[in-house]
Amino acid sequence: MATAWITGVCLRPNRLEWTVLRRAKEVWEIAAQGREDVPAAEGDAGWIPAAALKARLKSFRGRIAVALPTDRALLRVALLPSTDADELRGMAELQTDKFSPFPVETVAAGAEVLEAAGTSSLVALAVVRREDVEAVGAAFQGAGAPPDVVDVEALGWWWALKQSGALPAHGSQLALRAEPSGVDMAVVRDGAPLAFRALPVWPAAGDEAARTDWIGACAEEMADALTALETEWGGTGAPTLHVFHAAEFPAENAEALRRAAGLDAAFAHPLDGLPSAAEGVARRQAAPARPLAMDLAPETWRTADADRRTRRRLLRAASAFGAVWLLALAAFGTSLHLQRGRLARLAAQVGALEGPALEIRRLQAKSLEFAQYADRTHAALECLRVISAALPEGVDLTSFVYRKGATLALRGEADAADKVYAFIQALEQAALFPEVKSEGISTRNTPVGTRSQFGATVKLPGAGGEGEP
Repeated sequence: MATAWITGVCLRPNRLEWTVLRRAKEVWEIAAQGREDVPAAEGDAGWIPAAALKARLKSFRGRIAVALPTDRALLRVALLPSTDADELRGMAELQTDKFSPFPVETVAAGAEVLEAAGTSSLVALAVVRREDVEAVGAAFQGAGAPPDVVDVEALGWWWALKQSGALPAHGSQLALRAEPSGVDMAVVRDGAPLAFRALPVWPAAGDEAARTDWIGACAEEMADALTALETEWGGTGAPTLHVFHAAEFPAENAEALRRAAGLDAAFAHPLDGLPSAAEGVARRQAAPARPLAMDLAPETWRTADADRRTRRRLLRAASAFGAVWLLALAAFGTSLHLQRGRLARLAAQVGALEGPALEIRRLQAKSLEFAQYADRTHAALECLRVISAALPEGVDLTSFVYRKGATLALRGEADAADKVYAFIQALEQAALFPEVKSEGISTRNTPVGTRSQFGATVKLPGAGGEGEP
């Protein structure tokens, strides 16, 4: 059955915001939405408004998508040379390993295609601490409504900003969303977001020294973002500053930020003119990005949810067939004696045939082993021939470990990471190898320049085997 309700929820230490969508025929309409300011951080995680969440739980319906604050995530936008979901997922994992400073076992990662053109895709990559995701899951589970999807608030805001058409379709812009609960920034060029960052929260009114420090800190963040943008994407002139602000935001802050950042123009827009970030989170679930959509929820959540649905179906089935079972129980008691006699006869037959059957299985296994060692289709030399043919110029193999009927382990280095990707793709396309798994790429400085080291494991047909001499 298709989903008829979707709820988007945005969490911050001092704010809870939600939007509930209901599908009417082919259109998703807003059934309920709201926000609640929380005076102080609550809950076990220290930043999750658990009490407000539990109080508002009855407002949430259907599929629940929870967005983490932007300052709880590391976000990066990359242009990847593919439009295939599996290829993009692998490339995103490699990119995430490069820019994430945390051990892989302590984080949750996700990716989403923002735009696709030709053979390339503009992809948003996100890394969050696994403990934050688990804390959100525990808070919702404690409130009685486990979430289905974990998103990032910046992407929900970007959906709202893009749908509003408030930014020009061409040129470069710095878009700020300023609310009492936080300030988010998106760096946009020609209608595409190229960076997302969280900025410090603006200080309370009347504290001029804190306001000066805040403007300086924000200007420094904007300068860093523009420097990174020019380094990675090239420069196209000074951007325009667009500040989408809540009613409490001092109007003079936009001009002060423009001067501090050295920008030519700044525009202030009321934030009420945009859809809420929670609505953006919900709408993104109603029409998820293709071929990849952001979801930082661990696989165990989906497994647990499937188990819960299975248990509910089983309980309903047990209730429906309870009466039938009682009738069948009487018939079973009557036939039990006959079945036991038949079972004893069958057990005797099995005992008589077990010895010959075991010998036949042993002979079959030995025959299969002989056939495997006689087959030279996947011999070491044949594998080496195919790998050598696929090896691009500039890529060197440093290790070739062959185990017949099992795996082939490769290690090597190249003068450019792109050549490694091309080599791995060539191996994946080779009909000789059923599966090729990349073990990642790392860089190393050498006297002749930077070298990209890589590893890959190639699965060979068959199982076991000691490898050829």
